[in-house]
Amino acid sequence: MITIGPVPADDEELGKLRQELRADLTARYPELGADSDDHLTDSIRFLLMREDGAAIGCCALQPNGGSGLVGLELKRMYVVPTARGTGAANLLLRAAEELARELGAAQIYLETGDAQPEAIRFYERNGYTRIPIYPPYSESTRSVSYAKGLADETDGGNG
Repeated sequence: MITIGPVPADDEELGKLRQELRADLTARYPELGADSDDHLTDSIRFLLMREDGAAIGCCALQPNGGSGLVGLELKRMYVVPTARGTGAANLLLRAAEELARELGAAQIYLETGDAQPEAIRFYERNGYTRIPIYPPYSESTRSVSYAKGLADETDGGNG
């Protein structure tokens, strides 16, 4: 059984998944060094996905006032390799979209990288449209940005 719910930023299981994500990003973008939390704000809201009690995915939403975009930014979306291709990521993304709606956001936007073609395909399949790269990523030659409006969507069910 899959469950998805909010957790504090210092949750131990969340921390482990964030370390796995950092290692994955460092391997994909060695020229950038270890990923940091420089772009996370105090108002970030984390979601943790569990299957039969084991943490298998996470993501976060936060405002990014410096971006010039209205809505919430999706951050730290990660699903463990063994759960990829099972539909778990779709459930996690739907839960993030539902939380964004509950928080009053009209859209979600995100930044990913060109060395993550599976993420690019995933977001495009889920209705995200490519947008210009926004701050603080504007100078990055590796960044790809997306947005999705939430106003007219209804929740298809979350897990």
